[in-house]
Amino acid sequence: MQQSGTLSGLIAAAQFKQRWFDLGRRVQSVPRSAVEAFEAGQAPWPHPYLRHAWTGLVLLPPESGEPVIWFLRLPLDEQGKLQLPVRDAFLHLLIEKLGQGEQEDLGAQLHSALEESGIAFSPAPERQASFHAKVAQLLKRPASEYYEGVLAYCRAPQSHRWDQLGVQGIADLAAHWESQRDLLLGKLGELAPPVFVGLCQSLENEAIDHRLAQRIVECADSALRADPVDFAIVAAAVRGVSHSPADGLRRSFLLELLQGPAAQNGEVVAAIGSRCAQDLAHDDLAASWLAALATHQSQERFNLLLSDLMFLAPVRSALLAALRDPKRPEALASAFGTFLHGPAPTH
Repeated sequence: MQQSGTLSGLIAAAQFKQRWFDLGRRVQSVPRSAVEAFEAGQAPWPHPYLRHAWTGLVLLPPESGEPVIWFLRLPLDEQGKLQLPVRDAFLHLLIEKLGQGEQEDLGAQLHSALEESGIAFSPAPERQASFHAKVAQLLKRPASEYYEGVLAYCRAPQSHRWDQLGVQGIADLAAHWESQRDLLLGKLGELAPPVFVGLCQSLENEAIDHRLAQRIVECADSALRADPVDFAIVAAAVRGVSHSPADGLRRSFLLELLQGPAAQNGEVVAAIGSRCAQDLAHDDLAASWLAALATHQSQERFNLLLSDLMFLAPVRSALLAALRDPKRPEALASAFGTFLHGPAPTH
């Protein structure tokens, strides 16, 4: 096997076609050019999350056959670039494996190398389901066997048991939201809470339109008026609208949440920080979110979310402006000081 300086090059030399996805904040495709620049150490990963590139890689055999799927968790340096020693060690292992067998054993050899590498990971079930739904669309394959059952439930939620629905079918519905828009608009408010939550977790990977985003926000507003408030619905709604191009609608929704009781809920605050990171580039949202995070959440969660968002250049400047504002809340000043210097010594 001829050596290559990158994983993409090595896979191409093995005559596999490849498609890359990011699975960090959401499932989204990554252009081959961005992957190659990242692998060569020339550019940061375009979607860093928790100081790693969470990737899904689809390897298509040179002839007909089932694709091979890898999930790789690649560590990033302080600039968001690939840690090259990790890349080199994985490439060395791959080259060793590929040199041990016949051409027809390539898939098995690649899988063996992945198992030994230590960089493989298993996505959460709903994330993996969304990934498979997108791959099926990419390969022009039909949706899973669970899709029709989910459609039947959505058409008549009171007539079917929600607890028998497959996670993959819910992800398929999200991936086909455009063709099922009218069904979702009409029935979204009737879905059992666990189905609504699962659907929104999948819709976070889709650029849903303003109408569907508005309907999700309306469901969250209903949950906020209930007694007691179901914050799982509210947090799910944040995730469901997070990738919509309806920016103004979403930012108004997030500001409303951060100025009310939802700001005290850890799941809601975490959903905004992890899924709506792009909105925190706006000063008003950045300040409100940081205040909620510092006032109502643990120092550990504050450190985790802030350190992750500091990797995103457009967001970092807005966060720093809020953190350095002389009028910032005392809780935020204290949390930021601990973030920078560690806890104060006790006597």
